[in-house]
Amino acid sequence: MRIIKLTTLTVLLITMISCASPVDSSINPPDNNTNPYNIQSTHVSLGVPFDADTTDDYLIVRSQYVLSYNKVLNIPNWVSWELNSDWFGDVDRYSGNFITDTTLPIGFYRVMHSDYTNSGYDRGHLVRSEERTKTIEDNKSTFILTNIIPQTPDLNRGVWLNLEYHCEDLCKKYNKLLYVIAGGINRKRTTIGNQIVVPDSCFKIVVVLEKGQSLLDVNESTQIISVVMPNIEGVRSDKWEKYRTSVRAIENSTGYNFLDKLPINIQNIIEQRVN
Repeated sequence: MRIIKLTTLTVLLITMISCASPVDSSINPPDNNTNPYNIQSTHVSLGVPFDADTTDDYLIVRSQYVLSYNKVLNIPNWVSWELNSDWFGDVDRYSGNFITDTTLPIGFYRVMHSDYTNSGYDRGHLVRSEERTKTIEDNKSTFILTNIIPQTPDLNRGVWLNLEYHCEDLCKKYNKLLYVIAGGINRKRTTIGNQIVVPDSCFKIVVVLEKGQSLLDVNESTQIISVVMPNIEGVRSDKWEKYRTSVRAIENSTGYNFLDKLPINIQNIIEQRVN
């Protein structure tokens, strides 16, 4: 454990090495209404999502993705990651039980594989397993339960998966660079296992760039795919396009500010657009 002192705030940085993920660092930010995070990771190149209450945001930075974990809901608030063809490989899918995240602090419930067993819900990846197949460790990292939310089989194996296929095609067939943020929207507080909250719906935001481009290349014409899908049965055969919405609508539903590193005039255009 290392304590890093900044001018007016103290950030607790916990760096742990585990077989699940070679480097895991977790940051507890201060509580204020502006973005308190200064994380150097390609996975949050367009900004670290934040809201007005950071007490339920426990940030975990991995080499494969960045996430905010909610110790009350026992699921991630969001996961953010970069995706392009370089992340895809030929590593076999990890075949063991889903992995308890032992990097969580004492006092947090550490979700177990068995919390989902016989619940009627899938262990739904946010960062898809196939999107991290370059190395064994990359793929295994997607099975850590802080990257997982309860999803109905029809959502996880149907319409949500179809959007994941579309993202894969953008990377492999069209050589695109994607910045992706996904999570759940929680209102009813249905639970499974040891108080793991089941989201009412799931959102995904995908910023589409050309491979080799960066934050500086995002403009008012940049393509953004934004969806909110209901976490219910009966949606397996739906087209993912049916659930398109705007980033601004997702911000209003979640309370999070997304893509805040973009100039505000660009945000105001692309975040209100429904492609």
